Amino acid sequence: MKNLIVFISLALTGYVAHAEWKSYAKNAEVEEFFDSALISKDSGKIKLWTLSNYAAPLTTLEGKEILSEKSLTTLDCSTQKIGAEKIIKYDKKLAQGVVVSEMETALRLSSIRSGSADQILKEKLCH
Repeated sequence: MKNLIVFISLALTGYVAHAEWKSYAKNAEVEEFFDSALISKDSGKIKLWTLSNYAAPLTTLEGKEILSEKSLTTLDCSTQKIGAEKIIKYDKKLAQGVVVSEMETALRLSSIRSGSADQILKEKLCH
């Protein structure tokens, strides 16, 4: 079982090399992307990788700088909620370079705010 978990983790972490990132929102501070190869789409729920590229480095609580972060995101089209269960932070843009930190958490969906990048993503993917 442990070998399976390690394999899945490595497969998901290495996935960025094959991602087809499509920009969906941009402002002076951040550009947001999604991978057009959805991981799954079932009963109005879409699971996919999203990516944030920061215009200037952000500093983590540990004092390390990051320029991008990749999130394993779930978008629930029927309830209009979104959440992430895995976040990986990188020292280079486009989820490249050194992994600065990685976090996994239980999936908790929250309501999509009007006018947000999440709303733009929902409008692109929920048909």
